[in-house]
Amino acid sequence: MSHTAAQHEHEALLDKRDIYERRRAMTSKAQSVSYENTDPLLIVRGDGQYLFDERGTRFLDTRNNVCHVGHCNTTVADAVAAQVYKLNTNARYLHPNHVELCTQLLATMPAPLDAASGANVFIVNSGSEANDLALRLARAHTGRKQTIVIEHAYHGHTCELIGISPYKSKHGTASVPGSTQPDWVSQVRAPDTYRGPHNGPTAGDEYAQEVVALCQHFQESADGGVAAFFTESGMSVAGVIIPPDGYLQRCYAAVRAAGGVCVADEVQTGFGRFGKHFWAFQQSGVVPDIVTMGKPFGNGMPLAAVVCTAAIGKSFANGPEYFNTFGGNPVCCAAGLAVLSVVRDRRLQEHAATVGDYLVSKLRAVADTPTSGALIGDVRGAGLFVGIEFASDRSTKVPASAATSWVCSQLKDKHAILTSIDGPHNNVIVMKPPMLFSKDNVDEFVAALLQALVDIQMVDLDAVPHTPT
Repeated sequence: MSHTAAQHEHEALLDKRDIYERRRAMTSKAQSVSYENTDPLLIVRGDGQYLFDERGTRFLDTRNNVCHVGHCNTTVADAVAAQVYKLNTNARYLHPNHVELCTQLLATMPAPLDAASGANVFIVNSGSEANDLALRLARAHTGRKQTIVIEHAYHGHTCELIGISPYKSKHGTASVPGSTQPDWVSQVRAPDTYRGPHNGPTAGDEYAQEVVALCQHFQESADGGVAAFFTESGMSVAGVIIPPDGYLQRCYAAVRAAGGVCVADEVQTGFGRFGKHFWAFQQSGVVPDIVTMGKPFGNGMPLAAVVCTAAIGKSFANGPEYFNTFGGNPVCCAAGLAVLSVVRDRRLQEHAATVGDYLVSKLRAVADTPTSGALIGDVRGAGLFVGIEFASDRSTKVPASAATSWVCSQLKDKHAILTSIDGPHNNVIVMKPPMLFSKDNVDEFVAALLQALVDIQMVDLDAVPHTPT
């Protein structure tokens, strides 16, 4: 019996119900399980843009952007394995992997975030660590705390980051310290041109006016200005909100005039996902002062980073030493180098642009399909970062939350396709698949979605529970 056959035999003997019950017994209810309302998945293997359960069922993965260059990518796995056999230690020692990763990362950045400008790199373990450090950097450089964030934003799970993540803090309670928005955080409306109050060619300026007004207020107050403006270059849990033209340009100008720094959170959108640009902030024609990125950098290995200007790095160096025990370790750096090589050698940025355009065109064709396409209110995104917003009525834009949950579950149960639900109304299917996602995958997904939109016409949606993803 081959190793593969033996492995499959072992997987088939796994008891999903037992594993689920043991997990529920030993973990907090705050830790969700995907598809818990129908039939949770026991995932045991991955390959490219596919995941496999214990029965060998192959699922098309449209949602896991962390495995940026594909599940179990052999280039990444081989690089990690080779380095594990040699050395894994902290970054206080010199190691070529760390230096080479910083070099290659800065080569993707525009001035003044490039090596020629003296930009600084901090290698950390997660997007949350990266954004927490970005907050510290901004405070060290400006001497202030006031921070501006966007509604529905998510920047991480530390106490400080919950405070700048309205997606989380809106669910907080006063009885749980650190779970609500603190007084040093100000929130502005998401620049949503579908559901928000502003759309059309002036939407960017109109939404930016809130940031301009806040900056002016803080300049005239005892604070004397602001510390930072945090933005996701593409808002994922908000339901794929892409900054409208001119929005970030005007916001950045106002923040800098108020003495603050601009932070671009690229955890969900970086490394070529937007297709036309390696970093999503480039699509808005701006250059941040600080850029953060997360685990897609290591294809799921605990690798993340912060890049900041030389001036901000210098301000931070005037404080206590920054030491992160395993940030920048040789093994995770090997993973990052492998990811960058795969993105480059397989031209995955260009691939994301081509396949993303194809995906959006196909989805818009579905939306234009009489009757079955009526539930699709909007299709938006860039590259392989796409949102499908469901609305019960296109004129009133009433969120079709139950329909979204039903479609998501149906895609899993009937078509073996995994999707994610996001947005403040839980009515947006968010697609951010591994970058290997192909036109054939698009055709498979679109055909399944069309069938689900036909089948849903016979469903009592009042009885449909929310599908956690």
